[in-house]
Amino acid sequence: MNPLTYTPRLVKALPPVRANGRTLKAYAMFADPERSGEPPKPDWLERHAAAVLHEPLAGGDHPAGFLILHRGAEGTYLLVSQWYDADMLKHWVRGAVVDAEGETSFAPLPQRDLIACVWELEVVKFERDAWVNTVLARGSTGRDALEAYLGTTFSGWV
Repeated sequence: MNPLTYTPRLVKALPPVRANGRTLKAYAMFADPERSGEPPKPDWLERHAAAVLHEPLAGGDHPAGFLILHRGAEGTYLLVSQWYDADMLKHWVRGAVVDAEGETSFAPLPQRDLIACVWELEVVKFERDAWVNTVLARGSTGRDALEAYLGTTFSGWV
């Protein structure tokens, strides 16, 4: 595959994931749309999200965010994002590592400065807009605003 060629990827919204006091909107992204019929099991995704978000909520942390499981052309990646201090986003990127027994874990990437690829950035942009429209525009991080945010998801091609 030529890295300079852009081919759209399919994104599917999944049920929300709960991890260490947070509720995360969940997405699966597929370089190969034929694999889209293989969504991750909710408990598997929850376990891996909790491994990234192993710290309890701290001051300024919101109990809401999103994750992207990207089954890319070169590997599988897990991006976990959590809203912080109203208008900022904490973000972790991990790459899949499969051990000799076939068990998957996610580890920091060798290039730790990476944020996201062009496909993942479309979901991040959607999530930014959803946060602004459902939380910040209301001027509240109360239950109604967070429920509106968690209920706003994307599925389609990016």
